[in-house]
Amino acid sequence: MAHILIIDDDQDILRLLEFAFKRSGHSVSISANGIDGLQLAEIEEPDLVVCDVMMPKMTGYDFCRQARQKPALKEIPIVIFSARFQPIDRQTALDAGATEYLAKTVAPDVLISHIEALLPQSQTSVSGGAIGIFSLKGGTGVTSIAVNLALAFTLAQKSNTVLADLATMGGHAALMLGVRPTSSAAKLLSTNDHNLTLEVIQPYLVKHETGVQLLASLPAFNEQNLPSDRLLPLLKSLKSGFTCTIVDNPCLLDAQGSPILKMLDKIILVLSPDMPSIQSTVIALQGLARLNVPDSKITLVINQTTPHHAVPVQTIQKVLKRPIALAIPYEPDMVKAVNNGKPLLLSSPQTQAAAAIAKLASILFQ
Repeated sequence: MAHILIIDDDQDILRLLEFAFKRSGHSVSISANGIDGLQLAEIEEPDLVVCDVMMPKMTGYDFCRQARQKPALKEIPIVIFSARFQPIDRQTALDAGATEYLAKTVAPDVLISHIEALLPQSQTSVSGGAIGIFSLKGGTGVTSIAVNLALAFTLAQKSNTVLADLATMGGHAALMLGVRPTSSAAKLLSTNDHNLTLEVIQPYLVKHETGVQLLASLPAFNEQNLPSDRLLPLLKSLKSGFTCTIVDNPCLLDAQGSPILKMLDKIILVLSPDMPSIQSTVIALQGLARLNVPDSKITLVINQTTPHHAVPVQTIQKVLKRPIALAIPYEPDMVKAVNNGKPLLLSSPQTQAAAAIAKLASILFQ
């Protein structure tokens, strides 16, 4: 799956291409003119740009020329998609910096195959990618799953894993791992105005005995909000330096969390088997759809946090109109693991809940 930016002043073309790319499993951003499209491309750094030629404010040729002058966009494939199809038009586009030139007379499936041929070869796992874990309802065990999933990737999948706790005013990942960080994501982002390279980030990480590295959230009232414009470069650097990046974010749908959605390769949406949580999950799915997150990116996981009166999985699937990837059974030792600062995969690896989390890691790594 790739993230594609479409720039065209024809709303019908925008809708047609957006639908076609989403149906093929890609995420999409759209812009109606070249100037706004160039700004969006700088912010999002898409995997590929599809651009019209004749547009107000800036032509597709000018878009190519200006994009190629920006370091972040210099190597991104740009496909000019135009109603003009004379040889001189194609040559002008290529001279301006376009990667490919296609006429709007081609069928959508032909366009898709051309686009996918230009994309970097996709990997068959989340290796080198990022997984976001969140829920709109508190108490579903998001951080417990994030912590144990990070351990599962490190121990079972032998991956180099970083866990980023992006909660403000007191995340609990450090507590659950039994580590005492002296710094946090908020301090990193508020005190470093220069590039967020791995060398800059590394002193803010704390290493668990298993090898998992944690970018923590300190349990303090004065922890600052995370500047949303710094989250994208932070996540990009983490993805470049670790086999797997796990993001524990209280809500990916608010102003802080939503900018990083397009950088995530998978989103684990956690719910507990009760009606309030199911209702919150319906709302979360609506929000993700509104933010153009494709269904292929979303994995639904049930975490049974109480021993009795769970709504059946079949009923939940019927309400949500989509499958549940995995159900983590109730485990009384989970609270003990949290209180002792020793995650379930280490303290009670023989339990069904620990086995379910390990299975989730293997599913994501396929």
